Amino acid sequence: MCRRFRRFGMGLAVGAVALAGALVMVGVGQAALLIGTSGNDVLIGKDDDRNDVEAIQPPGTMADQSLSRTDVLLGLEGDDLLIGLLGNDVLDGGSDDDVLVGGTEQATAPNQDPQFGGDGNDVSVWAGGDGSELFVGGNGTDALVFAVIDRDMTTNVPTVSMIEGPYGQRGIVTSNLTGAPGFCQIDPAPAGSGYEWLVRFVVRMTGAIAVTVRTQSVEQVFCSSREGNGAVWADLTSYDGGDLRPITVERIGQVNPLVGAMVR
Repeated sequence: MCRRFRRFGMGLAVGAVALAGALVMVGVGQAALLIGTSGNDVLIGKDDDRNDVEAIQPPGTMADQSLSRTDVLLGLEGDDLLIGLLGNDVLDGGSDDDVLVGGTEQATAPNQDPQFGGDGNDVSVWAGGDGSELFVGGNGTDALVFAVIDRDMTTNVPTVSMIEGPYGQRGIVTSNLTGAPGFCQIDPAPAGSGYEWLVRFVVRMTGAIAVTVRTQSVEQVFCSSREGNGAVWADLTSYDGGDLRPITVERIGQVNPLVGAMVR
């Protein structure tokens, strides 16, 4: 059955997010580790574990003591939205239906983000300029989406929208899937790697592979078509190679309602 979501726009840069009874700070301060609640949370990396922060890098210390903007985001329970921003961020959605966004880093290294969905129907959204990543979906029907995420051009923070989900309001990101500047190819992961598939994003103009996302326990992939201005997808439970199959945006909402609420 297709769940219906109502969308509400909400620009977000700094301050606090009040969501389903949870208040999650996303502003200034030192907190490379952000832990959610049992409700529907929005967690956004602070990017403040850096060597120009005195609390991290004591004066006169030569060796880099920082995590180079790396954040660890733990969603725990609830339908959470986790956004890492810069650094090699680690995202763990926990239980329920989570949305995971490693970037957007806009090609600023380091930008390789390990992501874990946990139980539930989770979605990882990769945006152009992010690095090679890994996505372990866990139990449920999990999806990997390659798209251009809507963001504040000044702060580079993805635009957060509120939708009405099965358990109250929750946060998502919105994105341009059909207008992404490349397409996907899917290769089997090397034997013994622990992964099932290597999902690669190929730049349409050059034909060069930009990044590779390693997947395990991920059932769906959605991407722009090879020609552009269209969408394709793969059901990884039955995929046996070759091109991805054409799909309309409307049909995406039927196949995966959460993805359908986020893409155009």
